[in-house]
Amino acid sequence: MNDFVMRVVFRYVLLFIQIYAFYVMLHGHLSPGGGFAGGIILGLSMVLYILIYGSRLGNKRLPLHLPIILIGIGGASEGLKFFLPSKGVHAAPGQLFSVGLITVMSLAIGLLVGSSLITMFYLLLEEKKGGEEDGKA
Repeated sequence: MNDFVMRVVFRYVLLFIQIYAFYVMLHGHLSPGGGFAGGIILGLSMVLYILIYGSRLGNKRLPLHLPIILIGIGGASEGLKFFLPSKGVHAAPGQLFSVGLITVMSLAIGLLVGSSLITMFYLLLEEKKGGEEDGKA
């Protein structure tokens, strides 16, 4: 797809989509949302980038090995919380970091979900390319 207006507009909109994704991740304990919803928004923003700019430029900006590394980091940090000592946290209503590790864990879940979505999209693109090559032979 070679639509110049769409590419220019999306270049500026992408930043706001990703800022909103991190907002949803970090404020999940204060409002609806959280790590899963923010991760989906973050992952879909990169899927839109790949669909608009093409897989070659998308793979250059976010190579496949980076989401796989982020999946490992997100999963390890999510598992690590079970080994940390738990103490009573006195939450102050409306404050972002008032509930201990919940905000950090929401960020880890968001990165895990977003990276998983991007990885699945990359793998589906590779499968489609492989199927096209098999059909040509």
